[in-house]
Amino acid sequence: MRQSKVFGGGVLKQLTGVCVLLAFSLIVCLGATGVSLAAEQELSSPTNEAALGIGSALLTVIYFPVKFAYAILGGVVGTFTYGLTGGDLETAKAVWEPSFYGTYVITPDHLKGNEPVRFLGVSAYEDQAL
Repeated sequence: MRQSKVFGGGVLKQLTGVCVLLAFSLIVCLGATGVSLAAEQELSSPTNEAALGIGSALLTVIYFPVKFAYAILGGVVGTFTYGLTGGDLETAKAVWEPSFYGTYVITPDHLKGNEPVRFLGVSAYEDQAL
């Protein structure tokens, strides 16, 4: 009886991992097609705008929890880094900034290719230099 509970938990973890991988692949593929569609088609119709709005909302439902979990994990790892390096703030920032900054919400502009989706964030100070 106990083995079935362990087996079910393992299958659930594997299924969750596969879903996250598929969601990430979908985001990357839609981002690439959004760039090519934006280059080919400058016309915007209400139907296209509605589809982009719905698509961005659905992708955000999948993308946001993954990015948020990554940010939390980066915060924890950065805190350990800060402590283990004797309070070296620059080293801790090297962990915190890529995990905290970045895109949290997918917008229609991301799908059109007008704005990049940045899972690994860039500091606001670095972004101004670019």
